Amino acid sequence: MINGLNKEVLSFLIKGGLPNQKASTIQEARRPRPQQKLKTSKDDVLNTEEMAQKARSVGAGASQSQRQTIETIVREQPKIGRNEKVTIKNVTTGETKKVKFKQAELLIKKGEWVIST
Repeated sequence: MINGLNKEVLSFLIKGGLPNQKASTIQEARRPRPQQKLKTSKDDVLNTEEMAQKARSVGAGASQSQRQTIETIVREQPKIGRNEKVTIKNVTTGETKKVKFKQAELLIKKGEWVIST
């Protein structure tokens, strides 16, 4: 098996026409890496007490702003469930039907029907 492998490698090298060079002149190609300019100082790194204090101050600020933005939503009409029966009226003919709200929604979107009270 090794003999067969060596023959394959040798035939590949001969067909490839690789130039002969001294081992000392052969090098691996390397891409230059762009240098990163990182600024680090002791001030940038917080210890555990400073991190805890920062988390407490952020948490306290968030809870205050949430209290101020709460609003109560009041509906003009009661919410209608999709399985509740509603009475709808045809705009052109004046005909009325009593159907489930889910079916009525499709007719209302077309503009031919409206919910009657």
